[in-house]
Amino acid sequence: MTSTRSSTSCKLIARLRVLPRDRSRVPTVIPLIDGQRFQPMFFHLNWMFVLLVYFASPALGDGKVSFSAQVAPLLQSQCVACHGDDVAEADYRLDTYERLMLLADGSPAVIREQAGDSKLFQVLVHEDEDLRMPSESDSLPVASINLMRRWITEGAGFDGESKDQSLSELLPLKTHPQAPEIYPARIPLSAMAFNPAGDQLLISGYHEITVWNLEGELLQRIGDQGERTYSIDLHPTLPLVLSASGRPGVSGELRLFDLSTGSLKSVLVATDEVIMDARFSPDGKTIAVAMPDGSTQLISTETGSVTGRLLGHSDQVTSLAWHADGIRLATTSRDHTAKVFDCQSGASVATFTGHTKAVNDIVFLNNDQALSVSNDGTAQLWNVRDGKRIREVLRGKTPVLTLALAPDKYAVGGSMATQWFKRDGNQPIKRFDEPKHWTTISVFDAPGSTFVIGTQAGDVVIRKNETSVTQFEAIPGN
Repeated sequence: MTSTRSSTSCKLIARLRVLPRDRSRVPTVIPLIDGQRFQPMFFHLNWMFVLLVYFASPALGDGKVSFSAQVAPLLQSQCVACHGDDVAEADYRLDTYERLMLLADGSPAVIREQAGDSKLFQVLVHEDEDLRMPSESDSLPVASINLMRRWITEGAGFDGESKDQSLSELLPLKTHPQAPEIYPARIPLSAMAFNPAGDQLLISGYHEITVWNLEGELLQRIGDQGERTYSIDLHPTLPLVLSASGRPGVSGELRLFDLSTGSLKSVLVATDEVIMDARFSPDGKTIAVAMPDGSTQLISTETGSVTGRLLGHSDQVTSLAWHADGIRLATTSRDHTAKVFDCQSGASVATFTGHTKAVNDIVFLNNDQALSVSNDGTAQLWNVRDGKRIREVLRGKTPVLTLALAPDKYAVGGSMATQWFKRDGNQPIKRFDEPKHWTTISVFDAPGSTFVIGTQAGDVVIRKNETSVTQFEAIPGN
């Protein structure tokens, strides 16, 4: 695969309103661009969700309570926000089974077969509202309390692969709703990629990835995706599609699909917040995943196991770019910084602090230089060895959302215009004004002869050799 890279993280904040009682309809989209590229929401789910988890799980009368299918979803939705990796009130974490069983001082939080003597259960039913958990909330429904009582009484068993797995990794595999045959409304385009032959485009949809030819004909629909797809990447040699998707504040997933059949091969990561980007390394052996907690996970493509974790950002990672050497990885974050990591050592080797708002996208222009764009309206060129700014390539009054890279040039997009610059020298080449809608995503094909943008209104504009223009709506049924 060439160094061509599409920026596939979501550049648009959309307020979604679900039409009542008609589950076949997509939410009507009210586009909203503001000063923050994406604002995660961490909140307690309502009790109805807990009841649904309880009753939709395997029948309790048919066997023991399943930790993975029943207990883990309850704990994930109600407890991890205050007792997880980022926040651990009372120094107690329960984001894995192993941690759940012991308090910070090493004493047992759960005593098998003795619910009444287990401190975890005691805080769920305590009469004092100040001591009862979840804190600052209503008590759990009776059904959920009975579930926890029965699980402990039955021996507090574990039925996952590993006791140190995060609860999100243990959650049952979701089967997502089927995409509507005909979309009743436009949706913003947040992810896009060329197929290996360069004659088809994979584009984000609603609970699906749609595949189009360059004339605007819909060829394939790859379903079983999260509500919105924020990133699409293709393996450099194998027919594999990597998609990061989710629903803000609720869930996020990284899924691996077979490109030829559209069938799901595996779910590599599951979180309680959307995943904004994921990238195959140049040799295809490693997957870098932009995590909501500010870390970047490295995953083996062959085994699906986590091989490393890159730390340094204090907020959600928004985009990723591999260096051609397959060792260095550039990351951007809502914490206003961009970084370069050495993936062999796990060390952060450079940090760029020249942006004043969330950083949206990044590319390596050559061995020593990276370009990053931000909600502060700038595109900044900086040295990846020491993090020092080289020059400001562009400054405007509106957020810069997307970058696309070709062998001899790169594109900077957002607002109503897209600008091309020479890759060597950074001189402006062309400017394309898009009069109707913001550009939210852009990509070059491998040779750099075909350039495509996607907009907040679902429009796709294709330019071949700079002059020939094709435009269509990537909205099935329109």
